Amino acid sequence: MQRALVTALLAALATPALATREGGASLTIYSGDYDAVVQSAGGFAPGHALVRERHRFELAAGANQVRVGGLPQAIDAAGVVFRALGDAQVGSQRFDFALAGQDELLRRAIGRTIRVEQAVGGERLRHAGVLLAAGAGLTLALPDGRVKVLSDYASFELDELPAGLSAKPTLRWDVQAPRAGSQRFDLDYPTGGLAWRAEYLVTLASGRDCRLHLAAAAQIANRSGASFSGAQITLVAGQPNRVAAPPAPKAMRGEAMMMVADALPTPEASGEYHAWRLPGTTDLPDASLQRVPLMADARGVACERRYETRAGFGGWQPPTPIVEPGFGVSGRQPVLATLAFDNRKAAGLGQPLPAGRVRVFEHDGALLGEALLAHTPANAKVELELGTVFDLDAERRREDFRLDRAARSMTERISLTLRNAKPQAATVRVVESLPRWSEWEIVEASGKWDKRDAQSIAFEVAVPAGGETTVSYTVRYRWAPDVRIP
Repeated sequence: MQRALVTALLAALATPALATREGGASLTIYSGDYDAVVQSAGGFAPGHALVRERHRFELAAGANQVRVGGLPQAIDAAGVVFRALGDAQVGSQRFDFALAGQDELLRRAIGRTIRVEQAVGGERLRHAGVLLAAGAGLTLALPDGRVKVLSDYASFELDELPAGLSAKPTLRWDVQAPRAGSQRFDLDYPTGGLAWRAEYLVTLASGRDCRLHLAAAAQIANRSGASFSGAQITLVAGQPNRVAAPPAPKAMRGEAMMMVADALPTPEASGEYHAWRLPGTTDLPDASLQRVPLMADARGVACERRYETRAGFGGWQPPTPIVEPGFGVSGRQPVLATLAFDNRKAAGLGQPLPAGRVRVFEHDGALLGEALLAHTPANAKVELELGTVFDLDAERRREDFRLDRAARSMTERISLTLRNAKPQAATVRVVESLPRWSEWEIVEASGKWDKRDAQSIAFEVAVPAGGETTVSYTVRYRWAPDVRIP
């Protein structure tokens, strides 16, 4: 069925007092759910923000009804707070969230007079009658008593907007005023459909020493269903726990903009989180992505480029010792390129780094890789995994396994061969998980190793240009008499 835009005229006998907004809104936007906000197309609206608006109403003495429209479709109406700044008293609140979409208009127009335009051949036929049913087509009761079923139509028109429908979500309140005149109110509400994340650009300097240039911006996504003009925006790195999510907004248009800030935001503590208050005001249209500077560029930050290979056991801990001889990873495994630096003032940084995407480039513009950075406090170490190295390879083998049930122990010997096709030597960090049981000891190793945590060790292995190096170790696991094994 061909469908077109609907023309509807609103005629109301008693119109509530309309709000006059004073200045732009104040938005506090939380990080987290950024990708979900950008990609969501229905259901619930991810993301979280707190909005504060100030409105002015002209009130009559006594009972009044006031309303604020143009609200986000993702608003959480249960969290709305409406406060009078004068001597008015706020009573009950109503939220009108039935929006004037075509299907909803037709459903609520049943029993009303409707005018329908139908395209037949090259002509336009017009029908008027009382709408009896709407679904796959329209059923009209015509003035002469006939009933007409239209399976196809071009457009329809109503004399007025059916009660309870709005072009945008609308909040209404009953307000008692002791006198006539203008009064101000603060409106606070939470909404979904807003999120942000950090975007980092790292460029490595030329030369033998590893130094990097770090630039940071914030990417803000608005899919709330409302636009905010002249808003004061605070970005919070953190995601408070929420009980329920609000409805999702409409699909996002492909609109992206850049704001040039007169000054950079300054990070400040905000309860359990960190906050960045953007300077000046910002326009944040609905269905847009906004990129704003986040912090001053950091130049000459000391860094370290590494190669690393590890078996994919993760941090899993078994409930009982794993005594199957074939357990574990054998065969080829990739060597990864990593970039590490200290988030300290002495290294050229030393400030909170909110979670986001990091893109790393060589000094000549070649992309080394991308990584996701978690929320990183000052004085913490940053390690970024950038991708697989083409000219380095690792192969892991189990050389021996022995189980001694009487002694409540098992011994396993592992070897790893590292190959280097590069024209220069390389040092590869080999990380080995010890996943069979929590109590272990290294009884023999071909080289120096370090204990990383309760279940892993690491070797630093030098691999010559065009050559290979093998590292091996033997680990013994033990368990107590009360521990059962299969």
